[in-house]
Amino acid sequence: MPDTKDFRTIDEQIEGLEKRGLQFKNKKKAVDILKKYNYFDVINGFESILLKKNVGVKEYENIYFEDFKDLYFFDLTLKKDTLFKIFDIESRLRTSIAYNFTSKYCSSAKDTMNYTDPKYYKKPTDVHLKNIFLRFDLFRQTQVDVHGKVKRKSFIDELKLEREYVGQYKNPPFWVVIKALPLGSLYYTFIFLDDTVKEKVLKDFGLELVDADLFEQALFVLKEVRNQCAHLELITRFRLKRSKGLNYLNDITVKANLSHGDINYLDVVRIFRVFGTVSDIKREILLFYLKMLGKRRKEIADKILAKMGRKNLKVWMNL
Repeated sequence: MPDTKDFRTIDEQIEGLEKRGLQFKNKKKAVDILKKYNYFDVINGFESILLKKNVGVKEYENIYFEDFKDLYFFDLTLKKDTLFKIFDIESRLRTSIAYNFTSKYCSSAKDTMNYTDPKYYKKPTDVHLKNIFLRFDLFRQTQVDVHGKVKRKSFIDELKLEREYVGQYKNPPFWVVIKALPLGSLYYTFIFLDDTVKEKVLKDFGLELVDADLFEQALFVLKEVRNQCAHLELITRFRLKRSKGLNYLNDITVKANLSHGDINYLDVVRIFRVFGTVSDIKREILLFYLKMLGKRRKEIADKILAKMGRKNLKVWMNL
């Protein structure tokens, strides 16, 4: 493992790739791409499926820079489609939680701030979740020292300073505040809802209260997917390891027919089916596959689909 690497110009990067046997159909376009997009993402992100196997050094055989380009832009397209779906689910969830919680616990002006009071939620029994519940930002009130000096503002007061649309209100309603919650906080807000509100939220998604664990686990996975997309990581290489911590993902594995190993992108698409259609993602995968067939690069298309979860195109088309 090298300690680090020296800086290399674009021309030096291309020269290094040529020494490994990578071919170029158009070097000028290759230069333009490497000026716009990170070399590590474009090349290193896919080299594991394009490098010649069983050799001691990095070497390519019958591989073109344009193969890397096609894979990279396919990943970008999937990333946009994936983020759009997560944004849609987020938006629906924010609206549903705010509406159903407010209608039950914040229906009058004097009750507006009840959403910041933990007594209107259900305290979890799981030790890990219980600790999060006790420290949950939404419940944080203003903290003062023995002299009455403010040590830390309440979560809502800090939010008023950060978000102008929240600061317009003395007592901002839940449907305004929930817009500012990150997906992680939104995820825990759903977990902490009492059953009467949670049941109504689930109904808005065509589910029942018995599906609460399935829904929670779906949100857990999508939260991780969103983070990977936000940091411009390759979505085709998405992996989420199962751990003994908060969530074993048992319910969603059975009900959404997920892999029993690490969660991959095929599993993500299966989770999207819980919330609606995946025809747009299937279309992009099919168009990419047909494009690669037209270029006689079927082997490469098969390899990236395998990396995403399953090599067989029919598996994806039957989702």
